[in-house]
Amino acid sequence: MLGRYLILIDWNEAISSRRQVFVQERTGLQYCTRIGQGIIWTSAPDLVLPLPDGSGAVIGTLFPRHGPAFPITMEDKQWQEEMRTGAVLPTLRDRYWGGYILSAEGEGMMELARDPGGAMPCYFLQMPTGWAASSDVDLLVEAGLLKRTIAWDQIPRYLIAKDLPNSATAIEGLHELLPGTSVLLKAGEQEVTRFWSPWDHVAEPEQWDSEAAAERLRRTIDHCIASWASTSSAILSTLSGGLDSSIVTAGLSKAGTPFQCVTLVTENRNGDERDYARAMAASVGAPLLEGFYDHGDIDLSRSVARHFPKPIGQIHEVAYHALVMRLARGCGADAVHTGNGGDNIFYNSSSVRPFFDCIHARGIGGEAVTTLRNIAKVTETSFPTAAWEALRAIPPMRRPYNWVRNGEAIADDVMADLQAKPLRHPWLDEQLRSRPGKSGQIAFLLRVQNHLEGYLREHGMPMVNPLMAQPVVEAALAIPTWKMFEGGRDRAIARRAYHDRLPPLVRDRRRKGSPSGFAMEVIERNHHEVRERLLDGELMRRKLLNGAAIEAALARGPAMGLSYVRLLTLLDMEAWIARWNGAGA
Repeated sequence: MLGRYLILIDWNEAISSRRQVFVQERTGLQYCTRIGQGIIWTSAPDLVLPLPDGSGAVIGTLFPRHGPAFPITMEDKQWQEEMRTGAVLPTLRDRYWGGYILSAEGEGMMELARDPGGAMPCYFLQMPTGWAASSDVDLLVEAGLLKRTIAWDQIPRYLIAKDLPNSATAIEGLHELLPGTSVLLKAGEQEVTRFWSPWDHVAEPEQWDSEAAAERLRRTIDHCIASWASTSSAILSTLSGGLDSSIVTAGLSKAGTPFQCVTLVTENRNGDERDYARAMAASVGAPLLEGFYDHGDIDLSRSVARHFPKPIGQIHEVAYHALVMRLARGCGADAVHTGNGGDNIFYNSSSVRPFFDCIHARGIGGEAVTTLRNIAKVTETSFPTAAWEALRAIPPMRRPYNWVRNGEAIADDVMADLQAKPLRHPWLDEQLRSRPGKSGQIAFLLRVQNHLEGYLREHGMPMVNPLMAQPVVEAALAIPTWKMFEGGRDRAIARRAYHDRLPPLVRDRRRKGSPSGFAMEVIERNHHEVRERLLDGELMRRKLLNGAAIEAALARGPAMGLSYVRLLTLLDMEAWIARWNGAGA
């Protein structure tokens, strides 16, 4: 079952039973837990794990870092003892993991903390005499706590950097608690602090053993997959036949929970990965469902990110999620597991940044030369070309990592204004200049975080991303970046970890598939409507876009190159705007 919650605290007066009933009726959340002057409403009774001293609760799913791969319950004596004797938040961070929010109350304050893996969303807002927080923005709207008012000053930031997490959402007055952070809420003020950082887990030991590292990584991934699998009775695993989704499928085969696999297919050959998916499913004896993308699922008025308080989607993804939901319901699945985040944590990059990490750690020598050769193999280029790219990269490697702005089709004056404003995130502010490769890996990790809560929440379906579990992320961060390219293969340590559990066709695969052909068709088949929505839309009306650039891209048709990605993003943003203005589907 999908975990949903709403927290309400009012320091002026106790929340009345009449108000409790009102919230329950409006939101459908039938289970209440009172903590001090606050109330927690949830979609299921077992979503709340009260702290032993009564000062708060953990909301969501919590697993032990060591021990059986099952969720913690109130009867767990070790949990109770550790919560009584240790500081709560550090203990949760170091001894447990999962998809959870900590809600703790003190005199005139409430503290919220979100798990470092980001599996449980948390949005919060200030009220006249208290605060409210929820997993789902729609719950805040339904409870009469939030108005549908777009924060237009935030929209330009989403236009140029939609994947960079930020605590400010695109809805007025609404904040997001980012993964690994806590917020202290008092009357009229908030104080956000970081209790987890990826930089705390960066380790490059003097003695390196790739086999031992791969074994540690495999055990960690298997444990996290089994832990999440224990919360379901029937799982649908999305399987492209790529490395990451195949690792999740291999882990599920050992977890004990019944599961089926699904692969999604486009008419375009680049989006047909059935040979790889069939080989992987057959190797673990799992049934494989095969579904084709359907243009009938495309509705340009319906944003894929409609349930998010931030415009972060691409319009063609609606078809992916519609198809997954049909197949999930058809096979009786109560959760969808994915390989999302694998490219990010295993740093599937074509950058030369790891070469500089190697030099800083090992000096200029044989290992650095080998690293450069490995990068050349991964990027399918020559060693001299890779060496030239490394030379060209010396000046930028001496500067902090700079988040690249996407200025395509942005109005010139808007872009000029945005260029003057820094794009910040605490993890990038903490970066080590001597580890440009790790800065790149951590930037990759940031790119997936806005999407972790899943696009199936509006359908009531949990979307589980086991590779983004806190222990897996920490294990991956401890791997030197240049070792990720070992042997001239991307994601080399992860590949080594599952070498014996993947069929050769999957294990030795070098090219990724893509639904890009279907995505391009969305624009071609709906050319007139696409043009009208973009050139007569709200973004153009507010003079945020460059109409001539959009016209030029559309005029090029199939030859527009990667501009189709930008157009799909803008289309989804227009649909998102219409929805949050009250006019959309």
